[in-house]
Amino acid sequence: MSSPSDFDSSDRSHGAATRRQALKTLGLAASVGVPMLTPLIASGSASAQTTDDYKALVCVAQFGGNDQSNTIMPRSGAAYTAYQTARPTLALSSTSMLPITPTGFAGPELGFAPTLPGLRTLFEQGRCAVLANVGSLVEPITRDQWRAGTRRVPRQLFSHSDQYTIWESGLPDRTSQSGWLGRLGDFTAGAFNPNSQISLTMSIAGTSLMLAGDQTIQYQISAAGVERVQNTSALYGSAAGGAALRQLLTRQGTSNFENSLTNISTRALNNASLIEDALAAQPPLTTVFPNTGLANQAKMVARLIGARRQLGQRRQIFLISSGGWDNHGSIVDEHPGQLSQLDGAMSALYAATVEMGVASSVTSFTASEFGRCLQHNGRGSDHGWGGHHFIVGGAVQGRRVYGSWPTVALGGAEDAGNGALVPTTALDEYGATLARWFGASTAQLSTVMPNLSRFSTPNLGFLP
Repeated sequence: MSSPSDFDSSDRSHGAATRRQALKTLGLAASVGVPMLTPLIASGSASAQTTDDYKALVCVAQFGGNDQSNTIMPRSGAAYTAYQTARPTLALSSTSMLPITPTGFAGPELGFAPTLPGLRTLFEQGRCAVLANVGSLVEPITRDQWRAGTRRVPRQLFSHSDQYTIWESGLPDRTSQSGWLGRLGDFTAGAFNPNSQISLTMSIAGTSLMLAGDQTIQYQISAAGVERVQNTSALYGSAAGGAALRQLLTRQGTSNFENSLTNISTRALNNASLIEDALAAQPPLTTVFPNTGLANQAKMVARLIGARRQLGQRRQIFLISSGGWDNHGSIVDEHPGQLSQLDGAMSALYAATVEMGVASSVTSFTASEFGRCLQHNGRGSDHGWGGHHFIVGGAVQGRRVYGSWPTVALGGAEDAGNGALVPTTALDEYGATLARWFGASTAQLSTVMPNLSRFSTPNLGFLP
């Protein structure tokens, strides 16, 4: 393994709009010859508020489309029979499910998948909530309106890339260069993190449109720490070569473009050291994280939360992710393991926030481009629309099922075909509820989620 260097290939810092334009130009140049510089950007600050409260959002992305019908299921009576009839080769036995007892719920008896023991415990403790049948919507729509084609629907429905892009942007009816969490960062970075040179939005899962705002540009870091591409203390074993490289990266030039690139590079070098020093100063966590890709990302989130004061951040937004949820023919074999990894990562992250004394200040939530069809295709299920999601944290009004629980049966009231669910709760409402808790004002929500006014519940109530 090569030794770390001073050049951070993952710097995504909060910066001014003019610098963002420079970065776009830089990105074009990078595609034809300087890829090591593409991720770098500048940082800035705005006026501060006087309070020192802290809040963080952690988006847990499930790439591929989670099968909601084998995640949270009816477990008794006619509802279970309908579920079992719809997917005879996939249905879980009622005795294997982990029973939950949601407060004020008038639907069927429900259970979590057997590989979700941690989330089930948090649910019963009131620290986890379920949001039922949420998805991308242009406007409210019923099954009959869907079949009649009388309402607008998201572009390229059922397409992985298009639907995840919609979950990132929050805009199902038009393209966007920003994401809803990035736009949330635009409103909150200057107010809460005025002196931080590290971006409010941080990805441990690669570049994401979701974290990009008009001024906020994400900082990328790996689960192992700051990623370096070149050691500037030496180049090919030469200290003189390393010094020359560093001088090249940080020297002032004769054009605005060259100077913008220099500022970006210099800030990247400084931010790499700042992050590493802040992480190194934290005492080790006693919380044990499973040794999985998703849990290792969650552990880095916990470490960055622990370093929040050193980084000058009273607001943080994180993205972690796992793939492998596109189970067309492998729900029986692979889905339980995927859920187990989700369970381990989210449960350990919550435990770490308890250890650090910030459980009520950190909210984790799941995201996936769509749910899946109830209709089985042998050993899997095909692309759907609406799905169920988890929200975890000390502030969560848990042990509840929010939204509208669907009829889990082929031909049910929400069946768009083959048991794909027509969503009854919009992504807009989901995101707005999270953004309001994070600090966005009612007026700002219309920018975070521009189509929010089309829907009836801008606050779903799972956060205070």
